[in-house]
Amino acid sequence: MPGRPARFPLAPRIATMKTLDDTDRKLIALLQDNARLSTVALAKAVGLARSSVQERLQRLESAGVIAQYTLRLGSGGDPLRAWLLLRYGDGFSCDDVVPPLVALPQVRAIHSVAGEIDLMVLVEAVGPGELADLRERVAALKGVDDVTTLPVLRTALERG
Repeated sequence: MPGRPARFPLAPRIATMKTLDDTDRKLIALLQDNARLSTVALAKAVGLARSSVQERLQRLESAGVIAQYTLRLGSGGDPLRAWLLLRYGDGFSCDDVVPPLVALPQVRAIHSVAGEIDLMVLVEAVGPGELADLRERVAALKGVDDVTTLPVLRTALERG
């Protein structure tokens, strides 16, 4: 409309906010560690009144510094499942490779199969780091020549 100043809704809102101070940074760090902290707990941690912390959080949210409050799944969430496809080295068999696999607590199932792959091993890990470590341990087993890792993205059906 004529007579009104132009508005720029797509301009970055963070540019209009003053520089973050140490208290803002401490609030952000606390919320990154635990997004469920109450305003009272945050206020106690930074030495401010609850209302001051609420104002700061509102300012940080309005400026786009805090975009959302979220959570990270810990080890209590669903495990990362993967199939390890193993090939034996020359002269080795199921009898050589299966016993050390059975001793690994992350191994859930072992299937001997026909074809280019010798064994299909279903494993569960708490995360990608543990899966990578487990894969390396399996690859280093005597009699294992090759390992292909297939992480399970989604289980469409699992019976019984």
